[in-house]
Amino acid sequence: MGFLSKLVPASWRRQTQQSNLTTTTGFQTFTETAPTFSAFDGSLYEQAQTRAIVERIALSCSKLKPEFVMPEGGTSVNPRVQRLFETWPNDEMTWPDFLRRLATILYTDTTAYVVPQLDRDYRVIGLYPLKPTSAEVVEYEGEPFIVFHLASGEVQAFGFYQVGILTRFQLYSDIFGGKNIPLTSTLRLMDAQRQAEELALKNGARIRFIGKLVGLVQPDQMDKKREKFGEANLGPRNTSGMMVYDNTWESIQQIKEQSYTIDEGEMARIDKALYTYFGINEHILTNDYTEEQWGAFYEGCIEPFALMLGEQLTKMLITPIQRRHGNRIMFSSSYLEYATPESKRKVIESMMDRAAMSFNQAADILQMPHIPGGDMRILRGEFILLDENNNIVATSGGHPLGSQTDTDTDTDEGPSDDDGPSSSDDAEEDDDAISSE
Repeated sequence: MGFLSKLVPASWRRQTQQSNLTTTTGFQTFTETAPTFSAFDGSLYEQAQTRAIVERIALSCSKLKPEFVMPEGGTSVNPRVQRLFETWPNDEMTWPDFLRRLATILYTDTTAYVVPQLDRDYRVIGLYPLKPTSAEVVEYEGEPFIVFHLASGEVQAFGFYQVGILTRFQLYSDIFGGKNIPLTSTLRLMDAQRQAEELALKNGARIRFIGKLVGLVQPDQMDKKREKFGEANLGPRNTSGMMVYDNTWESIQQIKEQSYTIDEGEMARIDKALYTYFGINEHILTNDYTEEQWGAFYEGCIEPFALMLGEQLTKMLITPIQRRHGNRIMFSSSYLEYATPESKRKVIESMMDRAAMSFNQAADILQMPHIPGGDMRILRGEFILLDENNNIVATSGGHPLGSQTDTDTDTDEGPSDDDGPSSSDDAEEDDDAISSE
């Protein structure tokens, strides 16, 4: 049983085959009569440099954390979908595997797809990244469908709104991303330089001497003389280490072995073109980056991927009514995890006592395990809120004056009967506590 048979139930496959979706009318968009997509065939992933760039971006995306967001105090409207984001997207992949695969497809083909895994009742029980060789949007009974043609020769269709589509360079199509055609010339130049370097190294290792024959010699005689000279002087027959030749040869010169390297300026121009195209730099590629460089890379490359994927999955899996109630899917990552210890300490010190961060959130930044009761927050109570006339509005961490939670605020009014007994002993205990502090 293959992945495709697990992806959708047999009844779904029969239904899509009987409907002949591949021969139906093309779906009309603003710019296209029948939107189609085909995978890029420019060998982008076959070049070492571009593969390293795509892999670095994909690995960085794989660190994103999936979250099913619900309104505070609410309950899940779709426990089955929520469970996917608390465990794994499907039986074969973890979330890092899923994200890494999806990002690799996106940056190689400029269009990546997320398709649902359906049970017998057509309910979503999993998610898969899909890499088709081509795709097309068709219309069937007034509804858009997207038909995928896979490398295995299989064809599978889904409702258009059941599929998440991530794109890059989306100009000419309303649905699919543009191809990596502008990178073709750079890829060809990289391949030509690789072949030239390889050929030069082979030739440099093969040719060791240059000899000039006396007089005019027929080509077949020239080959025989060269072979005879090589056997006599360069082969195993020469055990003395001395080279001798007769007057058939005018001069014999040894060639110095020189290593062939591509011009550094040309390589720098190629690297710069690739870095600009993918939005990356050498420091990120070689894991030699600073906090500022990582922050720029995260905001320019990883965060847009996270936002795009979160919105697509929200559209796929959560109804409009559920969205209005605050349910959504997002992917987050704190790049503070990659900051220096000094920066981590400053952030924790400035955020912890303002209730902006819990103990466990601080532990996440330090990459430490959570502790029991670690979701509690610290709120400093020595701050006082004043109005425009410098009158005290609130104290003790924001509790309004006169509230039941504000036990430290003094008022001119004496205690009421409902407030319970008040004695000098209580005041003495307070004085003792202050003294001990």
